[in-house]
Amino acid sequence: MADPNLPPVGRQPSVRQVSPSVRTPWYGNVVGYRNVDGIQVGGERWTTQQAAAILHRGLDPLTCEAMEVRRQAVNAEIWIPVDTLPAVFAFDCPIIKRMAGDKVKVIAPDGQPKIVFADGWGHRPFRRPRQPDDGFYQDRILGAGGSGSRPIFSTTRKAIR
Repeated sequence: MADPNLPPVGRQPSVRQVSPSVRTPWYGNVVGYRNVDGIQVGGERWTTQQAAAILHRGLDPLTCEAMEVRRQAVNAEIWIPVDTLPAVFAFDCPIIKRMAGDKVKVIAPDGQPKIVFADGWGHRPFRRPRQPDDGFYQDRILGAGGSGSRPIFSTTRKAIR
């Protein structure tokens, strides 16, 4: 398995891929960023939503404890070639509290609380590079439609009934 701890390419893509009915905690309004190949790089430490949440919680924006939270990009944000791991985005997120089980509650870039892993990942990263036929793997879509929708393959020469 490949090591997913790649250096971050930036904070977030310049064009956001959102659905109105789905919360997207990893996008925020970054002030003073540079646009490098469609990716927001640099800018102020906190997004405007994070700064408002910090003040709302009574924390000091200059001295509050923070951690870098990383996430892997999806194909809708950045094109990911075959046989490579996805690019990594990273944000500084203020820590609200440390929790049991290697979890940390932080203020996500959208200003809302989010539980992340103590190692800095917002989700468990993919460790296997994408392959050309991954889109056609039935188990890759995690059994959408239930087990009845999966094709049945026999390792014997008997007829499948």
